[in-house]
Amino acid sequence: MSEIINNKPLVIIGSGGHACCVKEVAQLAGFSAIGFIDRTRSKGENINQLPILGGDELLHDISFISGHLFAVGIGSPVARRRYGELLMKKQADCPAIVNPSSYVSPHAILGNGVLLMGMNAVNHGARLDDFVALDWQVTIGHGAHLGSAVFAGPGSRVAGDVICGEETYLGLGCQIIERVRIGRGSLIGAGSTVTRDIPERMVAVGSPAKAIRQHSEEEVDLGPQF
Repeated sequence: MSEIINNKPLVIIGSGGHACCVKEVAQLAGFSAIGFIDRTRSKGENINQLPILGGDELLHDISFISGHLFAVGIGSPVARRRYGELLMKKQADCPAIVNPSSYVSPHAILGNGVLLMGMNAVNHGARLDDFVALDWQVTIGHGAHLGSAVFAGPGSRVAGDVICGEETYLGLGCQIIERVRIGRGSLIGAGSTVTRDIPERMVAVGSPAKAIRQHSEEEVDLGPQF
């Protein structure tokens, strides 16, 4: 484990499987994770050797916000974006968390709260906006732009100069060829190959991928509640 790089402890929002993975990657990256925020669990409950610190009400506590670092440990792009926006509104400190096994070009840009789980490659001129999450072995090509809260599943490949709108979900092992544009909130199925532009809020599957239906932002329970 690398040396602790910030004297503030790290709090992770969420406590499911993805949040537990975030905890382990954060520790590898030199952060001191101390617990989870999860409104669906009891305060003090132990999850993966860390306690539940409380629910969303902690995000109203100015002293709590100022005294900690924060990571969003939820895979849903909608929830990532909603929690991310709240954290930014509260002026929370949300560092990029990068597994040391990953490569990030010195000419790439990582926003607040970006997560690189491991063995990732983010190449020259790529831009990952706030709260983008790359699962294991994701490659982002030169000049690609991933909008806020994009989630890329394990082994997905994004070629050069691709644009993914915010809240896009890239399924496990999918491939996006160069210069394709994917609209905000679209979902690309596992193993799909995207060879042409995909409109907003579409589910696209297959090789080559075809848009099969539209979906709406109905996950009203996802995100902070007070």
